[in-house]
Amino acid sequence: MALDASIFIPDISGYTEFVSQTELEHSSHIINELLEVLVESNFTDLTLSEIEGDALLFYRTGAPLPLVEMTRQAVAMFSNFHNRLKIIERDSICQCGACQTASKLSLKFVVHYGAIQEMRIANFVKASGLDMIIAHRLLKNSLASDEYVLATASYLEAAADRVTTSELSWIAASEDYPAVGTIPFQYALLDTIRESLPPAPTRQQAKVRLDDRVVQIEFASSMIDAYQALIDFNGRKLWIDGLRSGDGEQPIDRLDAKHFCYFDNFTVRIVPLERVISEDSIRYVEQFSIPEQGLTGITEFILEKLGSCHTRLTGRVGSQEGAELAADTALGLLVRMRENLERLKQLVETDTV
Repeated sequence: MALDASIFIPDISGYTEFVSQTELEHSSHIINELLEVLVESNFTDLTLSEIEGDALLFYRTGAPLPLVEMTRQAVAMFSNFHNRLKIIERDSICQCGACQTASKLSLKFVVHYGAIQEMRIANFVKASGLDMIIAHRLLKNSLASDEYVLATASYLEAAADRVTTSELSWIAASEDYPAVGTIPFQYALLDTIRESLPPAPTRQQAKVRLDDRVVQIEFASSMIDAYQALIDFNGRKLWIDGLRSGDGEQPIDRLDAKHFCYFDNFTVRIVPLERVISEDSIRYVEQFSIPEQGLTGITEFILEKLGSCHTRLTGRVGSQEGAELAADTALGLLVRMRENLERLKQLVETDTV
């Protein structure tokens, strides 16, 4: 039986280029994270019918929501989407293409009203019908922007709203589609909403005390390649002596995200604290703790670009306030750091050849 329903589709623009030109694993995790943000932002009891890679298909049977409420739903999702991108940009320690270009993703919405058919497969409900096809077709249009809310005439007429109660500025337009015909609609750009969003809150920097003694090793590799190998927690078992395996609480490592390194008789918890990157240098700081030994400390790494394939890495150990390292412990950690970084050097230079 056909049901009258509002169809609401948030679509992440730039997704195809994002996954085809950047690292697939990280880009997929970022897209999934953003889709979860959109689902969590649903406060109008929309039913999620499908997840289509870069888009979500929501619907709501019965009388349509007033445009002002549907607009608020779209603006809430849009704002939460871009606020999460700001956090990703602020906290990412990875310099891969996916993590560094995520902020270029954009979000648009299509709102339509018409008849749908609900198909139940096990515990899953899928919505289909001609009006679903129309809503999907509208995602491909001639609008110059990739960030807008598009509301079809059928939705506006059913909502009896006439776009008079929305805070956005609306423009009338239409699109012609083969086998469907001309679809009139109105759209409102979301540029001003994005521009009004505040920057991500500034992170609190930990107070650390670093030992004066350092380890310095030069790599025959680019600064970025050396840095990426250093922060690749899954790859640390290849150069840290005795490390058997590791896992993290997030698929992509970011500041404050815990990672666990498992040795035979103890576990080291790693928490990235700070990452400062410029054209010629990178400063990366992480906290480590070994519960079995009651030990907590800080490691600082500074990478300096000496040439296109020449990098100097300087490492130090230290402590945070209230958890001072004994001098002999700090020295022992520094000796082990040098041994491990020598293995990292071999690994990076072998991969570079």
